[in-house]
Amino acid sequence: MIRSTHVRSAFTLIELLVVIAIIAVLVGLLVPAVQKVREAANRMSCSNNMKQLGLAAHNYASGFGFLPPDITVEIGASPGAPGNPGFPYPGIAHSPQVNLLPYIEQENLFKLYNMQFPWWSSPLIVPGTPDNQSACQSVVKTFICPSSPGGAERKANGSFTFGAKFPFQNFAVTDYAVCSSINQGSVTFFGYPSGTKTETLYSAMQPWLKGAGVAALGTTASNPNPFGAIIDGTTNTILMCEDAGRPTGFTGGTADGTTRSDAGWGNHENSYGLDGAISKTNRGSPGNCVVNCHNDNETFAFHAGGANHVFADGSVRFVKESISPTTYAALITARGSGMTSAEVSPSTD
Repeated sequence: MIRSTHVRSAFTLIELLVVIAIIAVLVGLLVPAVQKVREAANRMSCSNNMKQLGLAAHNYASGFGFLPPDITVEIGASPGAPGNPGFPYPGIAHSPQVNLLPYIEQENLFKLYNMQFPWWSSPLIVPGTPDNQSACQSVVKTFICPSSPGGAERKANGSFTFGAKFPFQNFAVTDYAVCSSINQGSVTFFGYPSGTKTETLYSAMQPWLKGAGVAALGTTASNPNPFGAIIDGTTNTILMCEDAGRPTGFTGGTADGTTRSDAGWGNHENSYGLDGAISKTNRGSPGNCVVNCHNDNETFAFHAGGANHVFADGSVRFVKESISPTTYAALITARGSGMTSAEVSPSTD
């Protein structure tokens, strides 16, 4: 008998190349899908963070009778003199995020921060004073949008000048901030009558400015808002926005080589006022581009097509980049009702 044997041939080079090409195509299809799913999850996590901040603001209001202030500034008649607020520092200044700490499961961190001294207080600057700067170096995950490049590892460094220069370093950042008003130079651009003061257009979380020395700043004293002061309606008034990615500066979604020193959650300068920009490539202001143009004190996120916002009613809504700039301005103000046509019935739709 003759036994026949079959020897299986190996893949040819052409067959191997075809298989590799098919795998490459599949990977090319899979990677964008995975990235899309990941970003959807990040956007949802970001939305959840803002929901927690909205609930924290409501809980704060339940305890104090008014919403947490945007920034808190107190200056005495003789800044830096004995008996004046913040002594031996020239005054007291706090960010809005500090007030939210006890309501986002960060009470221990809040206890490390002394509200009788400014955020830049440090025994390395003035021996014997509280170390608020050390508290401000602690990462708070609720302040971090997972879509932001660099995540929680980002740190803000710089100095703040208030009579003297106060250096700080390694401040943990926040991707969520308060747009507390429309900046004075942009008031008429967004349709408000000439002569309207930025103080008239304060948002839900407005500045708390107090003390005999406040007038020297060129502004007037103001108190935090109770819910009843939001005459535009809590559903029509933004509480907090995204201003993500800092301290790295971004223009139109691309790092632009600048660095922001005001990114720290403990730094009161992380808040901002609305100016807008001309476009995603032209940062000139004022301008009609009010969402996702740049993160130099404007609303900016790493979500395609818009940014998350928490409103004064506690709801979180995604505001599209295409929103009318006058409508966006109307959503910022708490008492702008009737001042522009957009103020009559603003909507994020």
